Amino acid sequence: MLAIVVGLALHRPSQGAAQGAPQAPSSASAGNPAADSDLAGSCAGGPLKSQLTAAIKGGASVIVATGTLTGKSVTGDPATAGAPAFYAATLTAVRTLRGPAVAAGSTAWIPGPAPGTNAGPENSALLAPGGRLFALAWPKAGPRGLAGPTLRLAPIVGPDVVFSPWGCWDLTGLQPDQYQASTPLRPVPTGPNVGGEHQAAENGLYTVPLATVEQVAASA
Repeated sequence: MLAIVVGLALHRPSQGAAQGAPQAPSSASAGNPAADSDLAGSCAGGPLKSQLTAAIKGGASVIVATGTLTGKSVTGDPATAGAPAFYAATLTAVRTLRGPAVAAGSTAWIPGPAPGTNAGPENSALLAPGGRLFALAWPKAGPRGLAGPTLRLAPIVGPDVVFSPWGCWDLTGLQPDQYQASTPLRPVPTGPNVGGEHQAAENGLYTVPLATVEQVAASA
C-alpha cells in the first residue's frame, strides 16, 4: 500500500514502511476547492480513482496539457481556496480526459507560496522543463473566483507522471517507481531544482506511467 497524500501547506509527511513511501492521513473530501480548501492544504481521501471520481462529480476536469507560466500572480482569495498566492499559466496542447472541456489557450492558476517567499516541493507545485502536466482543473469558484481554472497538478517527464509526496495524490495500488530520471523539476513560481542530476537515492518523488494514469481517469 502506497499513499502520497499530503497538502500544499508547510507540513511534512510521516514516513511509511511500505516501499519507503511518504504517507499521511487524508483530511478532506475531493469536493470543490472553494468549499473544501484542497488547494490550501487539505487533501482528498482515497486512491487516485476515488479522488478523480469525486472531483469530476464536483465539476472538475481531468486534463493533460502543457503549462507555461506567464509571470502574473495574485494573492489568495477565499473564493479560490485560500492558498497564499496563485500563479498564471497558459495551457496549450490540452487533452481533456474527463469533465468539461478545457480550451487550448486558457489561462489556468496554480496555487503556491506568497511572492517573495522560498518555493519548494513542500509548498509548491512542480513543473517539468517543457511544462507538460497532468492535472485536476477546477472551474471558477464563486463571483470572486479567478477568471480561469485552478489546477492541482503533477508534472509529466517522458512517459511518466511524477507525483510529489506533498501533492495530495494517493497512489495506493498503482505500483509507482521512485523518480530517478535526470530531468530536474522546478517549483512554481521559481526555486531550486528538485530531482535531476546527483539527486539523493530517496528523493521523495514517485512515477506512474501516464498511460496508467489515463486508464484510471477513464474509469473514474
